[in-house]
Amino acid sequence: MRNRHPIACDDRRVRLGIALLALALSFAAAGCGGNSSEAEKWANSVCSTVSDWQGTIEQAAQDVQTELQSPSLSTVGAIETQIQSAVTATQKLSTDLKAIGAPDIDSGSQAKQQVDALASQLQSAVTIAKNTIDALPKDANLNELAQKLLPLAPAIQSLATSTSNTVKAIETSSDELKEGFKKADACKPYR
Repeated sequence: MRNRHPIACDDRRVRLGIALLALALSFAAAGCGGNSSEAEKWANSVCSTVSDWQGTIEQAAQDVQTELQSPSLSTVGAIETQIQSAVTATQKLSTDLKAIGAPDIDSGSQAKQQVDALASQLQSAVTIAKNTIDALPKDANLNELAQKLLPLAPAIQSLATSTSNTVKAIETSSDELKEGFKKADACKPYR
């Protein structure tokens, strides 16, 4: 029979226990670090909503410009389709932005006010675009229609720029939001 040292055996058990505890704590700490802050979650919501819309708007503006460069019999219909696409996307963005609550941070209500102001600005632009399309004379020739629709393309493009600028302004409005936007994956295009 081997001579066992009870102290050596207990010492190994203690070391093994400490090592397992340390490992468990490191996993727990890693898991805690993966949680998003309120500012990051909110920034992700805002940026993902805006990014989806911005892609639609930029494509619509580009398509309108292309149609106006080489007008044909289908130009008016194609432009109306693109404008309607932009209008629908903008109405959805406005609704979605208003639905995003304020982040639960010190500057949360200020950030929410900025998002709501942007949503109202977008809704005004949509109304102008819709009114322009609705006011198009049915018997106007292609040149007349193109002249009335021409200002809408830069107006649509400026919405995308204005929205991007507003997102950047919200981001810099507080250290917490700045950190949230920095960590939010959906906000990479606005960095």
